[in-house]
Order: sequence, then structure tokens, then C-alpha cells
Amino acid sequence: MSSSGQQPEQQALLGLAIVGCGQIVTHHMEAMASALGGKLELRTLCDPSESRRHILLELAQTQYASQLLSSNAAPRQYTSLDELCKETAFLEQRIDVIFVAVPHDLHQKIALQALATSKIVVMEKPLAPKRDECDRLVQVSAELASSKSNGMLVIAEQSPYWQEVALARKLITEDQAIGHIVTAAAYYYESMRDNVTSGSVDESGGLGWRGSLERAGGGIAIDGGLHWIRPLREMLGRRIEKVVAVVRRGMAPELQMEGESVAHALFQMADDASSSSSSESSSEPAGAGPLVATYSCNMLATAPMAHDTCPYFRITGTNGELVIHGDGLFRDEPGAGGLRLYNEEHPKGTELFPSDRKGGFFLGFAGLWKEIYRISTMLDYAAAHESVVRASDDVRVVLAMYKSAETCGWETV
Repeated sequence: MSSSGQQPEQQALLGLAIVGCGQIVTHHMEAMASALGGKLELRTLCDPSESRRHILLELAQTQYASQLLSSNAAPRQYTSLDELCKETAFLEQRIDVIFVAVPHDLHQKIALQALATSKIVVMEKPLAPKRDECDRLVQVSAELASSKSNGMLVIAEQSPYWQEVALARKLITEDQAIGHIVTAAAYYYESMRDNVTSGSVDESGGLGWRGSLERAGGGIAIDGGLHWIRPLREMLGRRIEKVVAVVRRGMAPELQMEGESVAHALFQMADDASSSSSSESSSEPAGAGPLVATYSCNMLATAPMAHDTCPYFRITGTNGELVIHGDGLFRDEPGAGGLRLYNEEHPKGTELFPSDRKGGFFLGFAGLWKEIYRISTMLDYAAAHESVVRASDDVRVVLAMYKSAETCGWETV
């Protein structure tokens, strides 16, 4: 930490640089303001596009000025991280956290460049689109954790902080609320018509870099669908060992999407020895065989989505069932998603969150940034490294899905 000279545990205000000013940053910025107002200050915007920088700056000035901006100086603007790094004195004195939100193919390069500044680097998921790049970043993170140097890498994956997921994890792994898990299912779906996390198509009518196999590393599974893989693992306290999958491409030619727009898979799961929730009670009964979860992700192109009629997750146990459901993208309206528990006491189900709650899935961003702030100020290298390892595991699952779709067989993660 450099901007005040205080010890990390005592410092209240962190200087922030944002590298990559795409649409997803607007959701992070909202969470920063709501969860960390007065603790995080936006001091730099880096992006080759002046218009993208302007959009974020205007958003900060009109909606989050009191939470994220200094009254003394507007955030500096740069076209790239290279340009920022040349401002050595400013970087050393004014920036504590570098948030990276760039296209997937740039993740390894920009992360390593940012880490070379000895700052705390927070990067959007996925860790990287290729396995060797993931391995390299895991190695670098492990070295930083071992040496406890000033730099660290934290991967921004908000799904574990989604309130429904956090409560379901507790009910399943700690409270044994639905007994022994029989099966689990995840269904992710996305429409360019009304998915506010997707932004909009570019001038050509396509998805821009998100539609490129070379740049994105795949299609819907490695993009939005990645958010539904982590909850399965964390709610069940299990790792995914093997996958078998099929994918479909070219279903929405107008989006110019080279990767898959539909993917279906079976995940063979086993106890996660690294998880604090793993216990003998979660082990499979003798002769039952491994737990197999179903997974589906679907891009509906320009059609509306049936939010409220399709569960996001359905987890069935010997004593009941948990369902995470509905309307999570209509975050400003009451009833934006929820968690229902079915058991002997509630055979028709009971809602575990208030019906007038707003935010749904998006509330996970706030929980994520609270944890990032804790990791940053406490210099919790172990937690930072764990975020990298788990992000790598997520990508490994998707890459195994892609391989399975080619081999038509089970693939090891």
C-alpha cells in the first residue's frame, strides 16, 4: 500500500485503477460504490477507447461521485496500462489496486504486466482461455503467496457471493437441510435482448471480441456460463472430476458467434478435500456410484428469456430439495430471484428471502468487493491464491467440455 504510508490493516482508502472500460465494469462500479463507499477511490481509467472511458467517468460523476471520486481531482485517463506504468510516481503513490477487465485473450499478458508493479491485481473471470495460461497464472500466484510480496492476484468471480448460493451452501454442507445429495442441476441462459450483463451487439451486429474463438476461448460456456459452474462446486462442496458434453454452434448467425451458443454436460463429482465443507457425511453411500450433476447453458440470441419459469439451480436430497430461481436480471424490481426449500415441513416449498428484495444475482458483486477489500487490506495471500486456483478449476471444466464435444466421450478435468 502506497498512498498513505499506513499499515495495510489500518488503511481505509485504496486508490483504484481500472484497466479495460467495457460494459461489465459498470456492474462492478455499482458494487464498489454500494459496498465500499469511502474505502475505494477511482483514480485512473485505462482503455484505448476514449468513448468507453467517457462512459465510465460520466457514470462515476453522475451516480457515484460521493462514494468513488475525490473532490480534489478527476481520475486520470490513459490509453493503456503501458502508458500508466510510465507515470511511475503517480502509480507508486496513488494506486493500490489495479482492476483488469479486458478481453479473455489479454488476461495473462495484462495480469503479469500489472503484477510487475507490485500492486494488488483484481481480474475479471475467466482466469485465461487456455490451460497453459491458467497454469502460468496459478504458478505466479503461488509464488506471490509464498513470498508474501506486495503484489497479489485476485480473480473477480461474484457467484460464490450471490446470496442464494451462499445460503444454499450453508444449508447443504453445514445444516444437512436436505439430507444426502441425490442429484443437482444448473441451467444458465442469456439473451442479447434483455441480459443487462451482456451489453449490446457492436456496429456490425455481432458480439465483437466475445464472438471470436481466438479471443474469447469459446462461446457461452466460457463466458456467462462459467458463473454457473462455481456455484455447483461450492454449494455441494465437491470438485468436478470428469465431464461429458455436447455443444451447438451457429444457432444465431446474426451475432457472428464462432463458439457454441448451446452446451449441455454431465459432471461427475467427488468430495473436495480442499473444501472446509467436505466431510464424511457428504461421501457417497456404498455402491451408490459418484454424484452426477447436469449442466446446461444457452444463448437465446435476441429472444426474451423465461426468467421466472426456469430454475437456475435445482438440488435434490434424500430429505428435500433446494431451488434457486427467477428474475435475477430484473434487479430493480421486487422479487428479483430467490431460494425455495422443500422438505417435510414445507412440502409445497417456502421462500427463504423476502419477496420484496431487489438485486438477486447482482447482489453478489457487492459481496465480492467486500471480500476483495478484506483480502487487500489484510494482505490475505492465501485467500487471494485460492481465488486463482478455483478460477483455474472453472476453466479446466469448460475446456474438458470442449474436448468431450470433439471426442464424444468422458474427459478428465
